[in-house]
Amino acid sequence: MEATMKAGFTIRTITVENGGFTYRTHRLAGWLNGRRIREQFKSREEAEGRKNELEVEAANGSGLSRARVTRLSEAQLAEAETAFTRLGEKSLTDAVAWYLKNYRPPSSAKPIADAVADFLAHQEQHVRPVVMRGFRHTTKALKIAFPSQHVHEITTADIQAFLAARNIGKKRFNNLRGELHTFFAFCTIAPRKWTMENPVTPIPAFKLSRGLPEIITTQTAARLMEYVEAYTGGERSELPAGCLVPYFALALFAGLRPSIKDGEIAKLAQLPDPSKAIDLGLGVVRLTPDVSKVKSLRSVTIHPNLSAWLMKYSVKKFPIIPPNAVRMIGAIKSKFGIGQDVMRHTFISMHVAKFRSMSEAALEAGNSETMIRKHYYNTVSAADAVAFWNIAPGVTVGEVVKIAG
Repeated sequence: MEATMKAGFTIRTITVENGGFTYRTHRLAGWLNGRRIREQFKSREEAEGRKNELEVEAANGSGLSRARVTRLSEAQLAEAETAFTRLGEKSLTDAVAWYLKNYRPPSSAKPIADAVADFLAHQEQHVRPVVMRGFRHTTKALKIAFPSQHVHEITTADIQAFLAARNIGKKRFNNLRGELHTFFAFCTIAPRKWTMENPVTPIPAFKLSRGLPEIITTQTAARLMEYVEAYTGGERSELPAGCLVPYFALALFAGLRPSIKDGEIAKLAQLPDPSKAIDLGLGVVRLTPDVSKVKSLRSVTIHPNLSAWLMKYSVKKFPIIPPNAVRMIGAIKSKFGIGQDVMRHTFISMHVAKFRSMSEAALEAGNSETMIRKHYYNTVSAADAVAFWNIAPGVTVGEVVKIAG
């Protein structure tokens, strides 16, 4: 009988003779729930309509589904059908497996806002302020995007949508992805285990090819120092001429990381007596672990031109970062088109070109020799480098250009 039921319903058009009259009829036949169906209709359209009704009834479970043995209740069957409808072509078994793996009872579920607070408190003890700014900015946006969700509820698709909603370039995308990955990795580690899998991991980062570092020419460096030596901070400023020489000299000729907020140069300026770290007698700038980005002792050679700048503009009389430094330094960098790390890149490039030692440049800059070789080798000519290391007080731009040939 089950085979008969699977055959479905058929419509046959036949001719009937009755009392001398001949007419055509449309006969519908089939099986429904073990019951034989035989019905006749005057028109083909009526027969087709009834056939459709019976097929829908059979598909909804009134027929074939009741021929199956199941331990599910009517309510459970209805819920299963709803689940299949919502999943479409996806596997119900896979969906259940994912749920069982990722479900968290209320005792271990962690709201995003609470997880962010714990994460930031933990990271505060281990990372630099500049990194913390990125974490705070990113996690704030995460809380806004998912205000009521728990950590384990955030999926890869959610993170993809979060990233796609931001109009950012590839480098910023990679940075943002990295910050999110660090946050969710924190959430997966015992004893927290607020989520079993990091939803950011499947999202690939962009492959970026880093080009040549941005540097300034020897002539621009000479004009910059000439300008800085005469600079007083503006008409309303009471600072002396040359008030910014120590900052620019240390950034350009010692390669110190130049951020005024949290760079090496800022940490050096915050020491009780920065002049003790600048040993003109021994000829080195000594960066202790609390100053150096690489968290280890580092020494930078004070070459003759830098020595001349620091002797004339001693940090005992000229603070490395004077009052209103943010405004003044920003204005000068803008005037000469100098980006955040341009002076440091220039120092490394000129160091390699003049002294021909990538290992020494790496030690003084706090970089790896591989990075120095990859990005700073043969970026300037030897003549330009010689002229660069001759930029000193009293040396005019014309004289520097002449040295460079």
